[in-house]
Amino acid sequence: MSSVGKAVASFVTVAAILARATAYGVRAAMTKRAVERLEKRYHDRADSAKYMSDAMTKLTVDVPTTSAYMEVFTLSEAMATDVAGIVGRADSLQANAQGLSQATEAEHGRMRDANRTHSVQMAQASFIQPR
Repeated sequence: MSSVGKAVASFVTVAAILARATAYGVRAAMTKRAVERLEKRYHDRADSAKYMSDAMTKLTVDVPTTSAYMEVFTLSEAMATDVAGIVGRADSLQANAQGLSQATEAEHGRMRDANRTHSVQMAQASFIQPR
């Protein structure tokens, strides 16, 4: 491969690394938002089940039915608590991904910039071929 080809391949590789690091951060943020929505849904389901249980108790509906709604409330709250732990981990994931992106940019961004702005004339392919 000529030095021009190697330089282009190096540029593409560095650009791909930087793009992937950025994309990873974006995907981590999207994952966090999705998990936060899931937590909210479990809380909403729990609130709904609690409302139904309380309403049925006031209307003197049978105990097994009101107890079943209360159990749905309890389980939904437990799931929301579990998902809240995942939200915390997703937050860490997002922070780590952002740090990874910044570290990658700091470490490899200068190579991308050097490839874009260099003024050195590249050697002829025949000059650098192995003999």
